[in-house]
Amino acid sequence: MDLPGVRTLRRNLPNSLRFARESVLPLWRWYVPGIAAVLLTNWLGVQVPTRMAVGLDKLRAGESGVATEAMWIAIIGVVVIVVRTLSRVWFFTPGRIAESQMRERFFAALLRLQPGFYSRYPTGDLLSRATSDVTFARALAGFALMQGANAIAGLLAGVGKMLTLSPTLTVAVAIPCVLAYWAVSWATPQLMAMQRASQKQLGELADELLGSFQGVATVQGFCAEETFTRRLDERAANLRASSLQMTRLRVIAFPLLTVAGGVATWGLLAVGGGAVRSGDLTAGELAAFVALVAFIVMPLRMVGWLLPVFQRAEASLERIYIVLDEPVERPDIGLARPVPAHAPTLTFSDLSFAFGDAPDRPVLQGLTTTIPAGSTVGIYGPVASGKSTLLRLLARLENPPPGTVFVDGVDLRELDLDAWRARVCLVTQTPFLFSETIEENIGFGADRNAVAAAANDAALTTDLAALPAGLDTVVGERGIALSGGQRQRVALARGLLRPASLVLLDDVLSAVDHRTEGDLLAILRARTEATRIIVSHRLSALVHTDLILVLTKGRLVDQGTHQELLGRPGPYRDAWDTQRDPADVADAAVSA
Repeated sequence: MDLPGVRTLRRNLPNSLRFARESVLPLWRWYVPGIAAVLLTNWLGVQVPTRMAVGLDKLRAGESGVATEAMWIAIIGVVVIVVRTLSRVWFFTPGRIAESQMRERFFAALLRLQPGFYSRYPTGDLLSRATSDVTFARALAGFALMQGANAIAGLLAGVGKMLTLSPTLTVAVAIPCVLAYWAVSWATPQLMAMQRASQKQLGELADELLGSFQGVATVQGFCAEETFTRRLDERAANLRASSLQMTRLRVIAFPLLTVAGGVATWGLLAVGGGAVRSGDLTAGELAAFVALVAFIVMPLRMVGWLLPVFQRAEASLERIYIVLDEPVERPDIGLARPVPAHAPTLTFSDLSFAFGDAPDRPVLQGLTTTIPAGSTVGIYGPVASGKSTLLRLLARLENPPPGTVFVDGVDLRELDLDAWRARVCLVTQTPFLFSETIEENIGFGADRNAVAAAANDAALTTDLAALPAGLDTVVGERGIALSGGQRQRVALARGLLRPASLVLLDDVLSAVDHRTEGDLLAILRARTEATRIIVSHRLSALVHTDLILVLTKGRLVDQGTHQELLGRPGPYRDAWDTQRDPADVADAAVSA
């Protein structure tokens, strides 16, 4: 049977219920003794007013046994302290475990997701989800659940004991509490919407801070501190306005639960005083009733505190599950065709491609050609001609349309993605370096001798000798301690270290001189176990390739060897005539 209250709960807290099912229930062995401790604590708590009532009545009647009742109250207090401490251990520990598991799941999901996902979600926003949002999930699994159990147990124990003393007084106490709860229920959905907006603004603020930190050198270099400060102030002001709006609503709505306790006490004294005078209630029982009202005021306050926590946790879990539920673009799953261990032949068949956020603006159009196994192929084209996109498709950073890219006759989409990337070396034109040593950036834990050999192949030997600690030099954030050419060659060494069958270089030689360029090209051509594709705006890097593809606006407009392309009019010959410098050409010829 699906009760209306359950349906409302599912509608308002779907992510919290999912979190409970996936992360909380598996830890039930912790929660069971915790719940038992909470129940015992609250049962003992309502025994104190009862013992107090008996003691007061005995005191008024001049009977013995008052000291015994006082002793029991003291014993109950000590036991409550011990049991309450244990309840915190039994609730907080699984909360930490659930937090740890959620962080691991979140990080694993980020590693699985393809680059297209990261183009939609800023880094700062993801960082906010991984830290602030997961922390609120922990609060839900630990402190909030414990306090929720405390509130429910306290209200049940307190109201139950009050009913045994006087049902009439219990109704008088309940009326203002129910009215206050209705008011809070009215405010709850509005707070939920505000909380979602606040979480989004927090992510935007985190992204702004992260971008400013990463680009601090650029900000200072262009004296743009005032602009970035103003932008940060605007983000912070938006978050502050949302927080104040939520606070105003909470200040109005949630204190009503506490006020209801005070009104209930006033009603109790007004109605209970007459009951004592008429003999329907003893003075001790009235005192116990007053103590019980004070006892249930704390759970009422707790409900007022817990509702915003549950709302914020629900908003946080919604943001977390968006990432966890993001579909992984892996068309190879279920197929996982084996990857060739040798240099592959690449075939493009009417390849057209557009990014998901701009489907009406194709980046590549109708590209058809074949790249022979073990060959060295150059790709030339003006800016925005689709060169980098073509390499991203080959590396499966983006999935090409089915039936358009083939590796030794097998659709690239059907190859096992992890195995394919293990056999592909992609060096981009803007390489990312971690704030670690050069050795760690090249090797990722590989043998130091192998790292040194790769650095030598990437023409880094002279640079390493000039650096303060050689391979142990820390490159700083994004490699800021290195020049542009050094960053490119560190990334190239990282690629050369891998036993790749396909080498993809995206304009990585633009920041080196012609002689170094020639040395690097000679090393690349010697890797006959791989098919090599070089994108370059500098045509001197393409002179000795086996084949050159010329792209314009995403279309393959010409192809051939360097001499063949110079022998006929076209964009390649025009670019050669523009770039050609006698000294550079001679230098390139000597290097080759």
